[in-house]
Amino acid sequence: MSELVVIGYGVQKKRLVTGSISKIKSDELVAQPFSRLEQSLQGKTAGVVFNKTSGNPGAGITVRIRGVSSNGNADPLFIIDGMKTTKYVFNEINPNDIESVEVLKDAASAAIYGSEGANGVIIVTTKSGKKK
Repeated sequence: MSELVVIGYGVQKKRLVTGSISKIKSDELVAQPFSRLEQSLQGKTAGVVFNKTSGNPGAGITVRIRGVSSNGNADPLFIIDGMKTTKYVFNEINPNDIESVEVLKDAASAAIYGSEGANGVIIVTTKSGKKK
């Protein structure tokens, strides 16, 4: 099973999708003193570009995974704990509350999300309570 990656409803060989999926764990995110998630992700995901929208303090950051799209929207699809959300909710998550972040960069790995995943997909899993 270590040779396979489950993607949505299907399975692909790990060697085919390893370069197209980046996974960042919580210990990597909190190792840096940033208060915003997108700042913590900078430099940890190859092929993902983060740009500030303006020079104002607290200004948002745009995320580009697959460049500019022809559908009029270049933002990736944001999934937080299985729910589709907006970049504004993504920008407000505390990095200390995150268990892992996965970035799906190519069409094969993001295919389950249809045309919404055409610009890439960012999947955030937050920490949850555990039984002792």
